Amino acid sequence: MEKQELIAEVIKLQRKVDRAWRQYEVEVWMGLPLTMAQLKSLFFISNQGSTHSGKLAAALGVTPTNVTGIIDRLVKQGLVSRADDAQDRRVILLKATGRGEELVTRLRERRRTYLTKMLARLSGDELDVLARGLASLSRVAEKREGETRNEHD
Repeated sequence: MEKQELIAEVIKLQRKVDRAWRQYEVEVWMGLPLTMAQLKSLFFISNQGSTHSGKLAAALGVTPTNVTGIIDRLVKQGLVSRADDAQDRRVILLKATGRGEELVTRLRERRRTYLTKMLARLSGDELDVLARGLASLSRVAEKREGETRNEHD
């Protein structure tokens, strides 16, 4: 196969893996008492350590006003807390509570367990090839990420 055909094949295979992955995650997420926007917000807040509504809104691609209801519901469920920013009293910091972090950790662990089970079905040689391929892709992605960051500086 030529390079362009290989690229197309890799993209096609990645879509198949993504579909299988999404189906698994949908089953898990359907049992949660959260909307997709709330779940995305919780993961973003957890990943940031603490953040404010403007940054969350930018990450979600909405206005800060749009995230107010999402934040209110996450606070009501005990998954996120609000606190004044000591450096800027106009800013309210958002932070995942212990309960919120526990939920995020549990979902991440389920994902890791699912992936481990899938990978365990591969032979040692297949895992080696996959690991080398993903390491190469990761290097390219990290390099591109660094270039993109420098373009914005």
